[in-house]
Amino acid sequence: MAQPLVSILIPTHKRPDYLSQALASARAQSYRNLEIIVSDNSGNDDSRAAVADQLRADPRVRYLSIPKCDYFQNWLNVMSQATGTYVNWLMDDDLFAPNKVERMVHYFETYPSVSLVTSFRQLIDEQGKPLPALPGTQRLFEEDTVMPGNQLAEHILRVGQNLVGEPTTAMYRRAEVGAGFGRFADKTYVVLSDLSTWLSLMPGRHVVYIPEALSSFRIHGGQDQRRPGLQLRANLEWLQLLLDSHENGLLFTDKPGLRQLLAQKLAILMPHLALQREVLRELDMDAEDILRLTRRAVRLLLQ
Repeated sequence: MAQPLVSILIPTHKRPDYLSQALASARAQSYRNLEIIVSDNSGNDDSRAAVADQLRADPRVRYLSIPKCDYFQNWLNVMSQATGTYVNWLMDDDLFAPNKVERMVHYFETYPSVSLVTSFRQLIDEQGKPLPALPGTQRLFEEDTVMPGNQLAEHILRVGQNLVGEPTTAMYRRAEVGAGFGRFADKTYVVLSDLSTWLSLMPGRHVVYIPEALSSFRIHGGQDQRRPGLQLRANLEWLQLLLDSHENGLLFTDKPGLRQLLAQKLAILMPHLALQREVLRELDMDAEDILRLTRRAVRLLLQ
């Protein structure tokens, strides 16, 4: 039987050296039926030059240059090009283990109820040296585990951490997400685009966790996850996820537990809002939308 096609999607922006390493790790997969799509919005040829030899050597790789687009449009572009049965993102500063795709496809092909496969991810530094795990990145199980999606989703919402991992970490069926990456309960998420997608795949399905480090997540100075504006937006999106999970009857039906979590999220959020009015303007965030969101949370809290 022919292997199903797997799409590896690599959006990149001005990281030629890291991109070269990421692409090499994708090409080195033991699973061979791949399409590897790089979408570059750098606005120069440095990244293409860094991987030129790899492009010539491997017809499975397609390189797309779209210099006049932002981060989000670059993601949409590479998503629109995917044709595989399964999809795995690869951030341009991360790495795949050689057996990642093979291990994950096995579970999709074996268990039709599985909608998402993830694994332990090894944190690495700028030079690729291993780093100790941080909260939310520790190994969840010591052996391969198939679990109900609803159970994992509620646990994620309770602890407030993306236990599945970043886009590099997980694989999903393209038909079940399509161009809707970053959507949950008909809303679009920006900072929590990965987590919102994972949660959308969980209700009524199964998730596989593999304790082997099948990907490496690089931590370096060029990342912007700690920018105050992104932290503020992440807090707002966590609140949105909790509310939508409950109000749509998808997840998290335990109202007393929900109230406690909402109180915690609001306590974290309010000081951020008071101190970061200028950040809100920079992020083009609508104050009325924020007001509606916090009102929903307070209303549920008082019921």
